[in-house]
Parts: sequence; structure tokens; C-alpha cells
Amino acid sequence: MASPARSNLWRRLEKPGTVAAMIVCVSLLHYSTAMHVHEAHGIYRRLYYFPIILAAFRYGARGGLVAAFTTCAFYAPHAFGLIGFDPAYTLEKSLEMVLYFAVGLVSGILVDREHTTLRQLRRTLDDRDRMAGELVRSERLAAVGRLSAGLAHEIRNPLASISGASEVLGDDFPAGHPKAGLVGILRDESRRLNDVLTRFLAFARGAPGPAAPFDLGAEVRAVAELARQRDVGAAVVVTVPTGGLPAALGNREQVRQALLNLALNGLAAAGPGGRVELAVRADDDGVVCRVADNGPGFSDEAAANFGTPFFSTTAGGTGLGLATSLRLIEDLGGTLTLDRSVPGGCVVLRLPATAVAAKG
Repeated sequence: MASPARSNLWRRLEKPGTVAAMIVCVSLLHYSTAMHVHEAHGIYRRLYYFPIILAAFRYGARGGLVAAFTTCAFYAPHAFGLIGFDPAYTLEKSLEMVLYFAVGLVSGILVDREHTTLRQLRRTLDDRDRMAGELVRSERLAAVGRLSAGLAHEIRNPLASISGASEVLGDDFPAGHPKAGLVGILRDESRRLNDVLTRFLAFARGAPGPAAPFDLGAEVRAVAELARQRDVGAAVVVTVPTGGLPAALGNREQVRQALLNLALNGLAAAGPGGRVELAVRADDDGVVCRVADNGPGFSDEAAANFGTPFFSTTAGGTGLGLATSLRLIEDLGGTLTLDRSVPGGCVVLRLPATAVAAKG
């Protein structure tokens, strides 16, 4: 491996100004050397190859040809007696200039091929890293699935007993009884908890919910209202086009769950006095919702582990919120990505769209 000092020297030599200066210097040596010094002129002609090769190394075939053309432009007046005179044979000097172009072209082609190979290698390494990350995430998701299946089994057994007991108690406390409302709450919440377990198991098994067209703007407004109920001292702002946008295609409940996870994460990052914005728009790829906050944003580690189960930067967090959201959206044919080009944290949710327009 080259030392930093050598690498810096090489970069300086490859600069266009350095290459041009070398060509000018060699040409000045030609012009200032007496005609009878044959050996010196022969050496100078060979020195031209050095800047040509340097240009080819830096800019490929195009750089090598430009350097060769520049060299010939400086050397030709001397070769043919316009400025001084190179005493070599005319054929020798002409062939030398042809060789300048040949060396510049061949060197540049070899460098271009090497650069292409390096780009392909980088893409291969990036694909390998991406696949390794996907493998780790898949393994963790599989662990989540096994864990959730076991938990659901253990919770459903007592939940079935609670639900059955609420039905029996309902017979003893008919409508109008002071305790009838409490029995109704017990029965309804048992059913709701059972529905939650069912949806969680469906996610763990990788089964997306039924997709249908829906108004993403309306869901964003509903999620914003739910997020405001947390009352953490941060503002929640919704931006939806007034002219309408295409209907999103997906499972309304699963999308709402993903959006709520993102909004709550944004509130936690923004903190008291902060701001979370949910902005909906349409683009060529579908319908997009950007969930942005003015918090500290995603660190390099957090960005690298985006959507990784059990990774969390929040004290006491399980690291399942983003993993769940990512899995839900991908199962619906959408994407969930980071946008680190803006200040704060920004997650972009994209769903496929239908041709049906939904009024904003």
C-alpha cells in the first residue's frame, strides 16, 4: 500500500496544470538546445511520453489523447523548423508524434478498463454488504416471528378465558345495570387485544393484509391526531395537497400502524418544543409521505441499522417500531427510506398508487 506522502505526490503529478507544465518545459528545452546536439533532442522527444502517460492515468483515453495533441502542437513548430530545429529525420519525428497518440490512447484504454473493473468491484462489494445486512435483518425478523408466536400462544389462552368470562358476566349484568358498562369494556377490549395479536402474528409470518385503494391524506390526518394525544410538547403539522392526489394502494390499518410508529419516533426525537411534519404528495412512483422532525437526526450507526430489529437509540426502546414499519410497508409493495439530505430526521414512506383521485 502506498504511503500518504506518495499518494499526495502522485495526485499532484496527475493534475492538468502539472501535465501542461511538463509539456511546456520539455518544449522549451527543445527550443533552447542547439541543433547539433542530436542526443539531447532525442531525449527530449522521449520525455514527452511522461506527461502523456500521466494524463492517461488520470483521465483515461480522452486525457491521453488531449495530452498527445497538446504535445504535438508544442513540438511540431520545432520539429519542422518554425521554432529552432530538431535535426532528426522527418520520418522519425513524424512517427514519434504518431506514437504519442498511440501511447496516450492505449494507456488511456487500459486505465479506463481498470476503472470499470474497480467500479464493478465496488458495486459487488456494496451488494455483498447490502445482502449481509438483509440476512442479519431477516434472521432477526425470524427471531421476532418465533418470539411473537410463542407470546401470542401464551397470551391467547388466558385471553380466551377472560373473553369467555366476560360473556358469562354479561348475562348477569344486562343493559341498564350499573356494571353492564364495565362488562362491555372488558368484552370489547378482549376482542381488540385478540385482533392485535392476530395482526402481529400475520406480520411475523410475513403475511400482508388485503390491499385496497385508500386516501393516504386522510390516514395521515388521523395519525397526526393520535400523535397529538401524546401531549409531549411537540407540534405535529400535516401538509396535504388541496387539489387532491391519487389513492394509495395498500392495507389501511397496516399503513396507519407504520405511520403512527414513525410519528411517535419523530416526537421522541424532537422533544418538548420540537416539531414533526407529515407531508403527503404524489410523484411518478406513487404516493409519498415524508415524516420529518427537527431533532438531532440519524447518526451513522442508526442509519446503518435502519429497520434492524432490536436496535434502538432510545433508552428503554425495543427497536421493533421501525422494523415493524419497514416490514409492513415492504410487504405492501412500498418502500421506507431515510433522507439524510435535510436537517433533523426524515423518513420517506412511499406506496404504489391507483388512478383514482382522492380529494385532499
